[in-house]
Amino acid sequence: MIATLLTGLVACGSDGAERDAPLDDAELLSLGKEFSQCLRDNGVLEFPDPTVRDGKLVMPQNQPADAVDNGMKACQDILDKIPQQGGGDSSSAEDVPQLRKFAQCLRENGVPDWPDPKTDGSFPVLGTPLDSKTPELQQARAACRIHWDRGWSVS
Repeated sequence: MIATLLTGLVACGSDGAERDAPLDDAELLSLGKEFSQCLRDNGVLEFPDPTVRDGKLVMPQNQPADAVDNGMKACQDILDKIPQQGGGDSSSAEDVPQLRKFAQCLRENGVPDWPDPKTDGSFPVLGTPLDSKTPELQQARAACRIHWDRGWSVS
């Protein structure tokens, strides 16, 4: 799950802001490497550098959840510089109706405080207790895959 969350965070950036001019592959890769180095500097010692594929930053998968969570908070300023990159496993504004069903399902399956998505398709949980990968959230997500089986963005 952390891989999907990390992908979603990078896919949309934390503020969802879009730049006037898109970054080229070299600039995008440079930001990705800066982010990865920040994670390594903040406890995710073996975190590998990302790659760029089809003009999108591809982050490494299967990283330890607790370490990445702590590192993400420390590296938020770098994450904010990475522009929105639609597609992939992240959610978008077009997905909001389905994400609302998913959010309702999560609430009904053991995560009563899970919010509805924002208009950009992200869930406003970054930095809250809901940002952690609890067994309750993992179980609820498994039960709610019928509504949403891709990653999601958080803000």
